Amino acid sequence: MKICIFAKGLPLVHVSGGMERHVQDLANGLIKRGHKVIVITAKHPKGIEKEEKGNLTIYYLKSKPKYTREKFYRESASLFKKLNEKENFDVVHSQSTLALGYAKYCEKTVPLVLTSHGTSLNEIKTKIQSKPSIKSLLAIPFYLKNYLLDDKIIFKKSDKIIAVSNELGEDIKNQYKIPEDKLVVIPNGIDINKFKPMSVEDLKKKLNLKNEKVIVSVGTMNKQKGFHLLLKILPDILKKKKVKLIIIGTGPHLQVFKDMAVKLNISNDVIFTGRVSDEDLLKYYNLADVFVFSTLRMEGLPLVIPEAMVCEKPVIASRIGGIPTAINNNKDGILIEPGNLKELKEKILEILDNEEKAKKLGENARRKVIERFSLDRMVEETIKVYEEVIDK
Repeated sequence: MKICIFAKGLPLVHVSGGMERHVQDLANGLIKRGHKVIVITAKHPKGIEKEEKGNLTIYYLKSKPKYTREKFYRESASLFKKLNEKENFDVVHSQSTLALGYAKYCEKTVPLVLTSHGTSLNEIKTKIQSKPSIKSLLAIPFYLKNYLLDDKIIFKKSDKIIAVSNELGEDIKNQYKIPEDKLVVIPNGIDINKFKPMSVEDLKKKLNLKNEKVIVSVGTMNKQKGFHLLLKILPDILKKKKVKLIIIGTGPHLQVFKDMAVKLNISNDVIFTGRVSDEDLLKYYNLADVFVFSTLRMEGLPLVIPEAMVCEKPVIASRIGGIPTAINNNKDGILIEPGNLKELKEKILEILDNEEKAKKLGENARRKVIERFSLDRMVEETIKVYEEVIDK
């Protein structure tokens, strides 16, 4: 098959968020199975217009990653028309609503599949529920317009819609009145051969860790991800346990969190790593005694959760968005009420105090990811969706 993927960005080139890594993993999985993939994405920071890597070709538009959406849609549609004349694509795959330009401005001759990582209404809910700044509130009309106009166009024109979690699938059906037979749930996939338990004595020495228990959290540095909650409860945890909190990632509020650690007098107990490579990320997962994802955001299904789980780590995460698709509470992880500081603190201490429970949760978590969230399974199920829409 020849597949054209419309994507907001790619890891390392733009940002290394969950959607970007999903695109990369899917493209690599398709190529591994002999398919040809062309990705249309935002501007390369070095001005590169095209890259070819075997059966993968990437076209970079002039629109920047933080693009004016209409500009991206028109530019990507124009490029697609030219490419399709040459390639004669079998299927178009839209990551989120990035192929809206194809749906609006091209004659739809190629089947369209859309993978939804979240919805505009859920974005609005997140902004309202997480003590929004003026800047966040000003973004609400943008998401409302998307919901009322753009989203509905591409959801209607898509031949099949993939939701990355059960909960998101229900939201899509209810919010957009999508027929059940048009929707399929395919959770984000993890490379279980890459993410796995391993020894990290070298990293322990590098960080000068001795007898401390280690709490790890990963994500984009903004308040919606709940890192400030972890920092708030850390002084109380330190009264009962010798711990080190490691926060991995970069983003607009990184300095805010660093300043917060100083004000709370815990800066010696927190390590901010910034962005790390996938190889180092694997090591940090394996360093953890507990992995915590205290998000306040209506997540689709964050990759970092099954990645930590398949490394056999006990995970504590917010009961929000699609996270319950990955975690069965108290069986293969722990779910908490979003923003509940008391519960967050108690559950972290419970895991740090109970090695037997931590071990059992970790073992169950790894088993679950291998069975339900492997990258191979995600790619194979996506190919079946392609085949279904092509045969219609």
